[in-house]
Amino acid sequence: MPVKDCKTKPPAGSRKRQHVTIRFRLRGDRKTCRFLNELAGVNRYLWNAALAKAKEDYTETGQSQTSQFDFYKWYKVHKDTAAPWLREYPVNATRTGLKDLADAYKQFFKKKRGLPRFKKRGKAKKSFTVDVSGGKMFSTNGYVRLKRGMHMKMLRFYRVNRYTNPVPKTARIFEENGNWYMTVVYEVDATLQDADGIGIGVDRNCGQIADSAGRIFYLTDTSGIEKRIQKLQRRLAKKQKGSHSWRRRKKTIARHERKIKNIRRNDLRHVALSLTEISTLVILEDLKTKGMTASAKGTVENPGRNVKQKAGLNRSILGTGWAILEQFLRERGVVIKVPPHYTSQTCSKCSYVNAKNRQKQSEFLCLACGYQANADTNASVNIRASGMASWHELCRTGRGAYVRPVIAERKPATGQRVMKHQKEHGAHGHSCI
Repeated sequence: MPVKDCKTKPPAGSRKRQHVTIRFRLRGDRKTCRFLNELAGVNRYLWNAALAKAKEDYTETGQSQTSQFDFYKWYKVHKDTAAPWLREYPVNATRTGLKDLADAYKQFFKKKRGLPRFKKRGKAKKSFTVDVSGGKMFSTNGYVRLKRGMHMKMLRFYRVNRYTNPVPKTARIFEENGNWYMTVVYEVDATLQDADGIGIGVDRNCGQIADSAGRIFYLTDTSGIEKRIQKLQRRLAKKQKGSHSWRRRKKTIARHERKIKNIRRNDLRHVALSLTEISTLVILEDLKTKGMTASAKGTVENPGRNVKQKAGLNRSILGTGWAILEQFLRERGVVIKVPPHYTSQTCSKCSYVNAKNRQKQSEFLCLACGYQANADTNASVNIRASGMASWHELCRTGRGAYVRPVIAERKPATGQRVMKHQKEHGAHGHSCI
């Protein structure tokens, strides 16, 4: 394959299109929420019915039609013959769920996932895809049209206005802890930008992140919430499965777990913003998380050692969210991965490598030159030095650029809003006397 010259790549600042995902919370009355529950049940029914038809065809003939087009043809016949009650529900919120089944079969044939399974009522997540092509489902004031005469409010819909020329492509409605949400994928205007080439090394650890600029970011301590979850899980084990009290306890545990997830994502988003403010060229270690978090139980013949300690380490690694941080960094810059070997044992001043240089977890002391520093900071400097060596090759092959969406300029406040603010707080922002 010929190597592309950097002169042939599009110039920095050239216009492109990029996909961004925005999540909205839906607000409506009991009637609309009940209708969403019905739509989720209809999608689960169509998934199970189409899956049963595919399995039956394979058993009888040795082959089955599992493409999206085939499932759509089956849907039309099934609605006219076996399930005429499907006509009461909109097609753009029911038939589109069959595309998920077709995609699941594609992943199965590529050996990227297992064979699709039936969805059981009460266990399957209430979620379904909505066809939003053309943007006819959304109104300018932030309402989504479920069917004729039934709408739901999309909270904080104004976030769409920060992008230029947003075009909705796909959407999914789902329930989470008793609330309904909608994630919409928009195609927006974007620009191709070159990385600055300064470079910043990042060392990811359990509960903290260090960079080559000498900063250490400590993530929020969620041990209190985790202890509360463990206490609730012990109480849940004493409840009768399926009872009202059992379901209520499950929702409480899910609410606490969602709180931890939101705290962690918020921390990592701020860390990614702080890192890319120094440089849009971020260098990370190529860590194999799946292998690092493998179970240490072993087998009956060869049981593992320190299983409990290894399980705690695995929870700490997965709870830090290394992949989420990498995702946020790729949204704001260029990410380079380097081999992680000996980065924590190498002195960043004299390049002396010795395992005894790091006698403690947080302290680094070079036995050759006497250089002393934080162990994670020293490792991040080595990561940066290793990544900058391959930066020029990335630039030469045209991969030293990233795509960022164009942020629309905020409109100034209207005179009516200013007058209202002055009436409420006075001409100078103070209350009137």
